[in-house]
Amino acid sequence: MAEYQRRRALYAAEREDRRVRAAVLTGVAVACAVLAVVLAGFALHLSAVTLVRAGIAVALVVLAAAAVRFYRVPPEIEAWRRDAGAERHTARVLDRLGLAGYTVLHDRSTAESAGNIDHLIIGPSGVWVVETDAHRGPVRENSAGVWVGKAPLRARLGLVAWTGEQVSAALLAELPDGWQLQAQTVLAFAQADVPGGLALVDGVLLLPASGVAEYVLSAGVVLRPLDVAMLVDVVERVLPAYEVTGPPPAWSALSRLRGLRRRERL
Repeated sequence: MAEYQRRRALYAAEREDRRVRAAVLTGVAVACAVLAVVLAGFALHLSAVTLVRAGIAVALVVLAAAAVRFYRVPPEIEAWRRDAGAERHTARVLDRLGLAGYTVLHDRSTAESAGNIDHLIIGPSGVWVVETDAHRGPVRENSAGVWVGKAPLRARLGLVAWTGEQVSAALLAELPDGWQLQAQTVLAFAQADVPGGLALVDGVLLLPASGVAEYVLSAGVVLRPLDVAMLVDVVERVLPAYEVTGPPPAWSALSRLRGLRRRERL
């Protein structure tokens, strides 16, 4: 959710960078289009009234096309918006765990990554790192790898597993000696079907988002209330809320957004 806001801010800053240039190019395009209509009108011996009407019509069409092009939200932003919507859906489901003595935190940051953790659950059954996937289609595994619809999942699963390891290491570094802790990792699907309702791939649980809370509750009790309270305190300190900074300086907005787009395509 916070990541979408950050990238939306980058897009807005990039658009601001282009505003003056777009205005100049639009003005030139309107002038050229009107001039072409006038020349064609003279060649066809059209009346002055007809020429004026045709020039206004062409100018309006060019302005409308330029406005659509300038204000069009790029596909990358739309994809991030869908991801944010899926995260909100998962967050609403997970927040119900608060009634069972769990603490659920959203959009947390880590020292080892510029990204964010979608959801963190701390409670009697341990620590859970939950990432949300917004793709449609069934989850399946074959000789070519793991897929959701037509999207490959292997790299995403590796990232989720790595995030779980980073969370475990960050917490253990702040806990008293003798603690043993391994954060459980979950990839929650907001729209895709998981065969059998559950799968385990590369150490990551694959679950429908609607079933994550139930699974967490059924995992058993491994932590005492005092342990849970201590963990929540540590998490608040070492995994703070992911901050969405304001728009970057205008000169860097375009290059930063292009960099994000290139990484998304990898």
